[in-house]
Amino acid sequence: MITDDKPWLAKQDKVICFGDSLTAATSSYVEILQERLGPRGITVVKAGRDGDKTPWALTRLNADVIDQKPTAVSIFLGTNDAHVGRGRWADEPKVTPEAYRCNLVWIIHLCRLSGIKKFSITPPLWRYEGDLWLEYGDSLVPYRFAAREAADEMGARFVPADVAFEQEWQKHPGHSGLLLTVDGGHLNAEGNRVVAEATLKTWNLAD
Repeated sequence: MITDDKPWLAKQDKVICFGDSLTAATSSYVEILQERLGPRGITVVKAGRDGDKTPWALTRLNADVIDQKPTAVSIFLGTNDAHVGRGRWADEPKVTPEAYRCNLVWIIHLCRLSGIKKFSITPPLWRYEGDLWLEYGDSLVPYRFAAREAADEMGARFVPADVAFEQEWQKHPGHSGLLLTVDGGHLNAEGNRVVAEATLKTWNLAD
């Protein structure tokens, strides 16, 4: 895992944020990154798709990432991979934590073959909230570890947004409702801020 003290991005860099609905949302953490990094001459492009899991994300990798010729890729996938055969995903094949890790590795490998050199991985966040927490419990945990393993294996920067979420919850002892999401899984404004700040800190671009 790369923990370089130097800024991860510089003027004229183009980073694609490759993710699911947490990235695709109209007002997501991506807009915050665009607002903060645009004045530095860094282009931030949103490439999220609702409901995306890593196997499906691989099918659009060429069109949405490689063909756009970025200098960097930020990957934020895994929340949907961790949905283990319940609700709307009940009929879909399961994506195991090991399959998820391998898919992250392949995303980076295929991008490297096209000449992209900079990669960042954000794991699924700390926990669901509200009714989703009651339904899925701690199902995100092994996927969070798998994301760390993929980052280590591929030399990507790792954004510990899951830890940032846990630290935010610790500031509100006794809270049992929705704190950082609007529905248990999709981020509210504060949740997006937490992800953006964790990202900028990891990229050494928080100032």
